[in-house]
Amino acid sequence: MIIHLEHLPDKILSPNARLHHMAIYQAKLSAKEEMYLRVVEHGRPPEPFEHAHITITWVAKDKRRRDIDNLFSAMKGYIDGLVFAGVLVDDNADRVGYTLRYERGDKNDTVIEIVSQEE
Repeated sequence: MIIHLEHLPDKILSPNARLHHMAIYQAKLSAKEEMYLRVVEHGRPPEPFEHAHITITWVAKDKRRRDIDNLFSAMKGYIDGLVFAGVLVDDNADRVGYTLRYERGDKNDTVIEIVSQEE
């Protein structure tokens, strides 16, 4: 399953953002809801994946320097959306592994590829 967000994670979700906790909560909730809608659009798997590998590729059209660990931290709401939408049973370390990539491109995008790792 491959999902394109067609944007980078919201800056509010960066651990460097110094905002009121309610603004951060609302941004996480929006990210979760966006992922849910993208999954419904794409089509859910018949059963949630017990174990999965997720590759996240951030594509940026500008030349700004970004820390991949900040980008990954900003993805928490989106990953929670995968659980909420029924793609993953859970997102804990025993069930999900990650590969993270950062690239330059013609437009901003976050590409999330989820592959079942059923035993």
